Amino acid sequence: MVRPWDSSTGPTSLAEHRFDESLRQSRGERRATLPLDVHSPHYDDARVLRGEYLTRRLIESLEEAGGWRPFSRRTGQQPVIVIEDAVITGQVDLRAADLPYLLEFVRCRFETTPDLRQATLAGLVLWHCRFPGLNARNLNAANDTVLRGCTSVDGIVDLADADLGGSLLLNDSELRNPGGRAIYADRLSVSGALLALRLRTAGEIRIPGAKVGGNLTISGGSLRNRGHFAINGNGIQIGGSLRLDVDPHTGRAFTTAGLLFLPSAHISGDLRLRDAVLEPGVPPPKRGESKYDDPTSTLILDRGSVRGDIQIDQNFRSGGTLRMVSTHVGGDLRMSGAHIDLSWSRSQSASVEQPLRALHIDGAEILGNLEASRVALHGQLRMIDVHVHGSFQLNHSTVVGPRTDAVLASRLQVGSNLECRDADVLGSLQLQGARFGANVDLRASHLTKPAWHRHRMAYKPSVDLRAAHIERDLVCAASNVRAFRAEGEIQLRRAEVGRQANFWGCQLGDGGSRNAINAFGLVAQELTLVPGEPPLGRIMLRRAQCELLADNAELWRAQGGVDVEDFGYDNFSEPVEPTDTARVRERLDWLRTTGGRYQPGPYDQLAKVFRGNGNEEHAVTVLIEKQRRRYQAIAAATRPAFRWPVRLWSMLQLVTVSYGFRPLRALIWLLLLTGAGSTWFSFHELRPINEEDHPVWNPFLYTVDQLVPIINLGHDVMWQAHGSSQWITVVLIAAGWILATTVAAGITRSLRREV
Repeated sequence: MVRPWDSSTGPTSLAEHRFDESLRQSRGERRATLPLDVHSPHYDDARVLRGEYLTRRLIESLEEAGGWRPFSRRTGQQPVIVIEDAVITGQVDLRAADLPYLLEFVRCRFETTPDLRQATLAGLVLWHCRFPGLNARNLNAANDTVLRGCTSVDGIVDLADADLGGSLLLNDSELRNPGGRAIYADRLSVSGALLALRLRTAGEIRIPGAKVGGNLTISGGSLRNRGHFAINGNGIQIGGSLRLDVDPHTGRAFTTAGLLFLPSAHISGDLRLRDAVLEPGVPPPKRGESKYDDPTSTLILDRGSVRGDIQIDQNFRSGGTLRMVSTHVGGDLRMSGAHIDLSWSRSQSASVEQPLRALHIDGAEILGNLEASRVALHGQLRMIDVHVHGSFQLNHSTVVGPRTDAVLASRLQVGSNLECRDADVLGSLQLQGARFGANVDLRASHLTKPAWHRHRMAYKPSVDLRAAHIERDLVCAASNVRAFRAEGEIQLRRAEVGRQANFWGCQLGDGGSRNAINAFGLVAQELTLVPGEPPLGRIMLRRAQCELLADNAELWRAQGGVDVEDFGYDNFSEPVEPTDTARVRERLDWLRTTGGRYQPGPYDQLAKVFRGNGNEEHAVTVLIEKQRRRYQAIAAATRPAFRWPVRLWSMLQLVTVSYGFRPLRALIWLLLLTGAGSTWFSFHELRPINEEDHPVWNPFLYTVDQLVPIINLGHDVMWQAHGSSQWITVVLIAAGWILATTVAAGITRSLRREV
């Protein structure tokens, strides 16, 4: 090996003499010296150790005759060379050197950057040293590499392509290179762990493609690179966990001002950010930026793989987006107690068209649970096409995205429950096409300020579950503490609920949307619509299907009415007793409020339910009301001049035979008319048409012959009526035809079982 120094140069300072003396000693005793303050610009010249001299002695010691053994701290272990309390001037140039011992620098100050490129060492230890960077590209160390309590000022710690056989320790170090790279370690390979507890940096930690056999720990660290990458770990592979959490010894949380850039990272253990504080340190997004980007991100883990848990819970704080698109999580995603606030960067461009995202995990797969109870998200929760194999919990949480899609989770798949109890969501909850293996529980949640649809110029639903599939229950009910409240529409169009859709004690609508509930085509076993107050919007139940229905008067007093055309149900949760006519009349009063227009289907459905329960009389009462409403609708649609005959005909049918549903009433009317006619004609005997036939006057037979059109007794052609008797005869004939027609219609309807 050729070196550019003069090998004849001997030691010139006390530090160099001590170094030579330590090389010649065979045991670990050296003269005690006062510790060097590596940060002070003032020092004793006796502490100066020339870098050229140090390099020459380290290299030449390998070539001394008879072989040379350096100072050994402990017998039976790796030989160690220790340099303590020295100010090393000049260049320490060990490039491509092959040194079979461990170099240990204790409280040393390097005036120039040490050069360890392509060097092969048994190990490297720097304790409480100060240097202007470290050039160790392609370094090969068989044991641990330690930079503990060190300070790097205005330089780069370059470990690119280094191969470290042990662990890399950066505990309590401070690496400052503002605006540049504090650590440059592309493709770094560490067989053990990378430990950087309480590390402080000003600049970028660049480690893309690095491989760490154990944990990568920066617990209690403080990273500063505002507006740029705090950590660039693109494609990093970690055999253990990535820990960016609280230091277990001091209790100090991990903080960063800059972006944690970890796309395509593979972490065999956990990703721990518990109690961490992430500051984006970037300006708000500008108008025209892509809506698919997250310019205010603090963490990017796109296409990543974490075999354990992702822990961003407890007192975790972030001022930017957490982006984990298409990430695979082998355990749980834990966010309980986290606080993500992007309200500081809200601008005119980041409103309805481009909401800022607090959490963006489109396409992610979580094999465990997504625990987000007691979180506070000031920004959108975007999770389209996410698959959560366990449960998804948002209990007691706050999601703030007023007039935007606060939760955008179309085609979400949850293996168990979606729990969002006692939550406050300012914005819309979008769950179109979602699938849930158990319950969707929104009990006692408040959903306010729904999103604005700028194309339709209308508000979006507060909860959108269109075409969703829920295996068990949908609960939008009140708790013992507060009611479920939704200012916008509850959209359930074509949704399927395996058991019960429960809207007990809820408060629906604010008048801003046409519908309070849109359950068009909903399928459920049991439908409970028992709001605590009349909904401020229409209740759409058209073509919905259920087995059991529970409702109340507040539902039917909904603003805009209740649309129940083609709504099918088999029974009521509380059956109507055969003697309970008051409930039947109440239900008929409710049906009169169905949007202000006549709909025959609801009456047919109600009659079908009563008939199925054996309450034939209740069914008849409903069908009579149906016919009465039918004639009212016909009269309302007819020209004014022809309305009174329709109403008169309806009244006659109702009074006489109840539109044919009670034909026995016709017999009563026949008897009454027969008695009345017989009485009249008993005092007003008619004159015969042909006196030569000598007919016998019988007022009863004459009355029956006029009243019953299908019977001819011959008396109607034998007598001549004049005056009032003539009009009485006309009334009897008309009444007979009316009664006969309605009786025939009633009998035909009964035989055909038409309702």
